[in-house]
Amino acid sequence: MKTRYWIGLVVTGGIIAGLAGYKVYVSLDPDLTCAQCHEVTSACQLWKSSAHSDVRCVDCHGTALSGGIKGLAEKTGMIYSHFTKKQTNEDVSLNEEQVLAVADRCAVCHQAEQAAWESGAHSTTYKDIFMDVEHNRMEKPYWDCFRCHGMHYDGTIHDLMSLEGKAEDWHLKNASQADRPAMTCLACHQVHAEQPQNKPYVAKNEKERAVSLTDTRSPATALYMRSEKRHLPSDKLYRTTMFDKDSVVKVSDDPNAWLCMQCHAPNNRREVGSEDDKTPTGLYEGMSCLDCHNPHSNQLKNNYRNVHLKK
Repeated sequence: MKTRYWIGLVVTGGIIAGLAGYKVYVSLDPDLTCAQCHEVTSACQLWKSSAHSDVRCVDCHGTALSGGIKGLAEKTGMIYSHFTKKQTNEDVSLNEEQVLAVADRCAVCHQAEQAAWESGAHSTTYKDIFMDVEHNRMEKPYWDCFRCHGMHYDGTIHDLMSLEGKAEDWHLKNASQADRPAMTCLACHQVHAEQPQNKPYVAKNEKERAVSLTDTRSPATALYMRSEKRHLPSDKLYRTTMFDKDSVVKVSDDPNAWLCMQCHAPNNRREVGSEDDKTPTGLYEGMSCLDCHNPHSNQLKNNYRNVHLKK
């Protein structure tokens, strides 16, 4: 009886000590913990020079204990991969479920932006995009849809949808996917990015936040490239030359507008107003999307009309 008692006491003490040690471990400077692993060293360095440098790793990524059994299994798998695979930072990326979890944590600090996003078209769901029968009749869903809608989806278009029969018959294979957002925060924002701030975002007032968003020298936006599973900062994106017949149309100097143009894109002749293009024309030529639109809700900030020429 005494033996069982002491064994139970030792096991319980070991568990308590382990949990306490882990809690201390995750609260330490990442240079002493996360950054010791070669897979995430470069990510940690970028984080240090980012606007989120005052946010702890666990505040966005969680801990082995914050996600229940699933979180514990996930972190255990990471440890297993660390010791059994020769991985680099290029091999590490978030799956869609992890992206959604991070996006939920974004909303803890960015409450106003979250509310604006929820009220706008960019909060559209998989059901809204892929179950739009009228659009599907015009164009059958295919792999490149994921370039803008469902950037972080883990499978192929055939994993997502059953495309047998007519457009009316097409449907999502997994019903739980229907109400997931097709564009999350991480579609346009890179958390680990060089964007030094002299003041934490949460401490800024509305005017200061607006200034940081429109700072073209170090834009707060980046395009998530599904094929590479990496972000490309907006100021590194290609600045498209647009045409109205034979005339060149000036495109905004704002890299945020270049980001918008990746999805609100013209045809292969780069004609203004073609396909999904929204390049401002006429009196508004050269203006940025952010001059008129709230970046998260897409709501108009002014009374400008007839800004976009539609072919």
